[in-house]
Amino acid sequence: MPGRIGEVMRDGGGGGAPALMPGTSTDVRAHRMPHEWPFALGLALLLGVFVASVLGAVQDTVREVPVRLALAAGDHGSSLSSDKRALLLPAGRVVERHARLHFSLPLSSEDHARWVVWVGRDAVESVSLSTGGWTSARRSFFAPDSDEGILPSGFQFPLPGEWRGDVALDLRVTSSQAATLRVRVMRENAAMRLEQRGAALSAAIYAALATLALLTLALSSAARDSIFLVFFGAAVAALVLLAAENGHLYQLPLLGVAAIWRGQGLWAAEALFLAITLQLLSRYAGTRRTVPDLARGIDVFAMGLAGLAALCLLGFDAVDAWISPVGVLAWFVAAMTALGVVADGARRGVQMAWPIALLVLATILVSIGVDFLARGRWYDPVWLRYLWQSVLVVTGVVLAVGLLSRIGEYRNQRDRDRLARADSERRMRREAARSDLSAMLQSRLRTLSAGDVEWAGFRLLLEHLAPQVPVEFAALMAYGYQGQDIVAVLPLSHQPAVEDIAARRLLPLKRQAANGIPLQQPVTLPTHQGVVAMEAVIPLAIRAPAWGALLLQRTGGEGFSTEELALAGDLARLTMAGIEQALAAIALRRSAEVDVLTGSMNRRTIDQWLVRSFSEADRDRQPISVLFVDMDHFKAINDRFGHACGDHCLRQVAATLRGALADGDLLGRYGGEEFIAVLPGRGGAAGRVVGEDLRAAVERMDLSWEGQPIRLTVSVGVATRLAGDGTPAATVDRADKALYAAKRDGRNRVMVAPAVFC
Repeated sequence: MPGRIGEVMRDGGGGGAPALMPGTSTDVRAHRMPHEWPFALGLALLLGVFVASVLGAVQDTVREVPVRLALAAGDHGSSLSSDKRALLLPAGRVVERHARLHFSLPLSSEDHARWVVWVGRDAVESVSLSTGGWTSARRSFFAPDSDEGILPSGFQFPLPGEWRGDVALDLRVTSSQAATLRVRVMRENAAMRLEQRGAALSAAIYAALATLALLTLALSSAARDSIFLVFFGAAVAALVLLAAENGHLYQLPLLGVAAIWRGQGLWAAEALFLAITLQLLSRYAGTRRTVPDLARGIDVFAMGLAGLAALCLLGFDAVDAWISPVGVLAWFVAAMTALGVVADGARRGVQMAWPIALLVLATILVSIGVDFLARGRWYDPVWLRYLWQSVLVVTGVVLAVGLLSRIGEYRNQRDRDRLARADSERRMRREAARSDLSAMLQSRLRTLSAGDVEWAGFRLLLEHLAPQVPVEFAALMAYGYQGQDIVAVLPLSHQPAVEDIAARRLLPLKRQAANGIPLQQPVTLPTHQGVVAMEAVIPLAIRAPAWGALLLQRTGGEGFSTEELALAGDLARLTMAGIEQALAAIALRRSAEVDVLTGSMNRRTIDQWLVRSFSEADRDRQPISVLFVDMDHFKAINDRFGHACGDHCLRQVAATLRGALADGDLLGRYGGEEFIAVLPGRGGAAGRVVGEDLRAAVERMDLSWEGQPIRLTVSVGVATRLAGDGTPAATVDRADKALYAAKRDGRNRVMVAPAVFC
């Protein structure tokens, strides 16, 4: 019957478990102990209470009268145990079996308690005793009477008080399940003690399984792992199965309805338990990850067991004929599969897998042994009947301990994942800071003039570093960089403190920057004991003799991590590279826009500015004047002193012209010795005044070449935009004609274009 060999599989337990800050793993283990050890101690206490209950239930013996059974004539299906005290019933159709019971009661005794016949409780439809004119009450495993007590372990049949001497009784049993009915004759008080011990064993087993079920249900919400729900299902299935096989399930008001399925209901409960247990073992041993083909096979087999359970619950009478051999075969396959899965997990080092594998093997052997012992003379229905159930509880407790270690491993992995996720997020934020800083350097610095690029770049560095590296203040000091001494501070309220540090420690900071290695050091004050702050110095990549350093200060004794120093160094290098690129771009742009010899705008650039200025003047209806300036007798200078002298004169004239122009005026070299000036916002009169200033400034120049004085003059032609001039072409043409008029009129003079030049 399912209560014999089939129970072994229910005992099956499996195995299986599934730049950071220094000391992370140690911290994780330290956090794990306070959570797991109370559970482990609770499980150990549960196991201790259970073992104590079992030992208390079997600690004494019961005095009884020797009994001998004999098979009734014509009953060829039943058999007797070797000691003739147990009736062995085969599985098959519902048939009434008969046996003859012989025993001898004492003729006299001081104990006036009644004698009772105690028959081991097994899954039979009915059992009764009779002789002559006396018939006992009819007992049924599936329909217990209210007078049988709580959690009965046997059927009791009180005998008439006047019976003495030899007694022969007919034992009638109706059953379709394989069963072993042990018959004993004892005093009523001894039978009560036997029942109490059986009830204690049953209660201990049920309480342990219920506790395990509740524990894993609670852990499932904490661990959020499906294996704990599977364990909960297996514990509940085991509890229901054991209650059904012990006959206690049918005493409950609501669950007693399960009696309608009789023996098939027991097989259904066993099949469901086997299916859930195999799922639990495969998950615990990690079979789904390591041997996916076996895991799929277990899934298919579990579905087959579920289908077998559903078939049993349909209640077809024809199922009785073959359910027993099929059930035993299913149990055997499940038992071997469970043992193999757990052994494989133990081989791979799954925690607690070896103890569980030994318990699974012990449960298999005990279940098989019970079947054999039931046929011999050592069968004790009080403890041997519950032995495999006790091993099942022990296996469940050990498996729960293994799951607790699994929780610890999950917590460790969760902590590692959380730290890794935090580290990844931190790296992503810092990489975003790098990318953002790089983008800001490219977009902002290239629009600035050379003198502003350095300040703006250093300010961007401090703004992007502050969110990533918490500090009291950050300062960037650069001396002699691009001809400037720069001290940038964030926040600005610490500017005086930084200036004081620079004044007191300029030479030590310069030496630290020259080492090229980031370092940090404690900051102490004479008025305070201990460390008041930590300071980090990150050198800047600046060519000597210039030097620079990034100074970070954090209040308290907490130092800067290697990652923080590396990030500060990366952002500093990125900033220096961005500044150098911006300066190079400015220089390249200037070389494309400026005449190399004179430093003034070249022809292409001044033409572009002319178009832009005339467009704005036409839009705003503002005047604009154009001045052509040409050096007088420049060819004679080249012929007399050489081209080197001519270049020198051009440079000096260009510098003088720029100095005579106001802010907002434009000057460009138009070609050869000819310059052009653009005066936005000024008309003809103002243009003539500027032209005179330019001519006079050149005439006053004190210029010499190789000790010989050189006198230079210029001629200037002035033209002002007329109302119809939307482009500079007409105005430039008039200014050019005015220049030639000045040349014809004797040079060294200013001519304003008259209307006749239009």
